[in-house]
Amino acid sequence: MKKLETYLLVGFVPCLGLENLKAQTEVLQVTENSFFRTIRANQTDSYITFSQGIGNMEPLIFEALIAPYFLLRTSRDAKWGATISPAILMRMYAEESLPVRTPSYMSEICFYHKSNKTGDEKVKYLFLNLTHHSNGQDGDFFNQDGSFNTISGNFSINYLELGLFLNQNVLPFSNTNEYFKSSLEYHIDLERAEELEGRYSFIRWHNSFQVFRFLESNNASKKLEFDKNPAVQNRPETTWLIGNMNDASFFNFKERFNFTLTMAYRPKFLSDVSLYANFYSGEDYYNINFYQRIAVFRIGLQAYSFK
Repeated sequence: MKKLETYLLVGFVPCLGLENLKAQTEVLQVTENSFFRTIRANQTDSYITFSQGIGNMEPLIFEALIAPYFLLRTSRDAKWGATISPAILMRMYAEESLPVRTPSYMSEICFYHKSNKTGDEKVKYLFLNLTHHSNGQDGDFFNQDGSFNTISGNFSINYLELGLFLNQNVLPFSNTNEYFKSSLEYHIDLERAEELEGRYSFIRWHNSFQVFRFLESNNASKKLEFDKNPAVQNRPETTWLIGNMNDASFFNFKERFNFTLTMAYRPKFLSDVSLYANFYSGEDYYNINFYQRIAVFRIGLQAYSFK
């Protein structure tokens, strides 16, 4: 009955005066609770880079991640949630005909469980991510000369990622949200390319620290507009490759350590897109190109999945 009353109220809003319309809009506005807002902060943002940047990557027109997320929840105050994403990572090479060669298809479903009390603003939750990563090819893994077949070679993996994500402000600023994430990734032997054994790490430890800075509201209470996208984002991330790979020793920092630093700034005239700068050093994350180490700095545009 309450839902029916709400729908009827919305239907009559156009008949009201402008002042009443504003008041009714404020009353009917539904705000995101802290749990699901924090789930959104855990998503990977879509982006597009300009060329290959500065580093040792092959010449590119662009690299782009298209990662839409579908949030599943039963109610506003639920302690369980899930997301589904058919993410695709692609590189357009600066070659004849401008090929988009063997994109990474990274479909995933992730489950979340809030571990602290309902209503707490400082959220922490456990998550379990199920991911399939492949390049859509079924050719031989190696070329006849023994090199990696990056044109049509089969790359396919499936993995579980179990981790903890929490919201805990540690910086001395009043207009930021900070998020910590730590997870362990384990690759299961299911439809996995056999040639990856001993070359690709099947156990990985991920850590990240995200800082979102929001603009202060112009209203008298100076409340932060957490329903808006953040103006500034900083995110350092690390990955330690634990599994067997090329007989590298466990403490081989050069072979096993991946590092990412992402910075994004949203000017006032943009509502959903930010200027993006990224530095990455480590194993190439573009499917069968994993065998090479890259270090690159690039700029581009980023679309927030935050709100």
